[in-house]
Amino acid sequence: KRVIPMFIGYLKNGFEDCIEDLTNENPLFDLELLKQTYNVFPQYCFAAYEDSSIVGVLSAYSFEKYLYINVIEVIDKYEDVLKRLISLFIRNFANENVLVLIENDKYQEFANYGFEVYSDFLRFMHSGEAVAFNFSNSTAKQVSGEHYEEVSKKVDKKVFNFRRDDYLKTDCVFSNSLKLSTGYGYLHSYVVNKRFIKISSWCMENEAFLDAEKLLRGVLYYRGLKKIYGYAPKNVKEIVDLYQSYKFKINGDFKLMYLRERPNIILDNLYAI
Repeated sequence: KRVIPMFIGYLKNGFEDCIEDLTNENPLFDLELLKQTYNVFPQYCFAAYEDSSIVGVLSAYSFEKYLYINVIEVIDKYEDVLKRLISLFIRNFANENVLVLIENDKYQEFANYGFEVYSDFLRFMHSGEAVAFNFSNSTAKQVSGEHYEEVSKKVDKKVFNFRRDDYLKTDCVFSNSLKLSTGYGYLHSYVVNKRFIKISSWCMENEAFLDAEKLLRGVLYYRGLKKIYGYAPKNVKEIVDLYQSYKFKINGDFKLMYLRERPNIILDNLYAI
């Protein structure tokens, strides 16, 4: 059994130089999101260090009513580190409502600290398999994102039932973000690394299925040379069918969990969290 790392506490400046082991272990490790979160909310970022190497990290973003744990990654052989990071986080923010999206095989660790399951999610992955679809100039104009800010603000609030304005406007936006929208929904994607694009977030109005399809075509048209992935509710058939009809494969089972106040997220309208 491994010796527990000597230091578990706040993430320190210059962490980018210490994180190679985590990025090697998981090709989907979201370093850009961690850097962005650390810039805005360093007080919600924790890490486990062994010598000068980070072997586990947890960061969270603060919304109007919830802290959302958006990065949680531990090198497999350090089995106790996940427990210790969760414990440290909860101890520091004892009265906060918390949300986390976590792999099924790790959800029990959160359940042990009182988290409850809100919904099952799937990770969908598109690996560049050709999908025949028409993406004309007029479709490109329809999803161009001209009114992205106002549409995302309005639709996102309806789906999540709490405000995420700063997140949508600046904090989840990267230099390589692709912002697409129609009058009935928005889709944000960004570059995770040389190989992967992440869809996060993607929300639609009620009954806006045709618009959702146009947005998915848009992201495949503009981003299709890389692998594209997103996390969507498992039990919303219309959403699952849409991903699968465009050759996205199920690539993992997840649970959206909450601590303290149960959220009221409209899963039927949440195409990617």
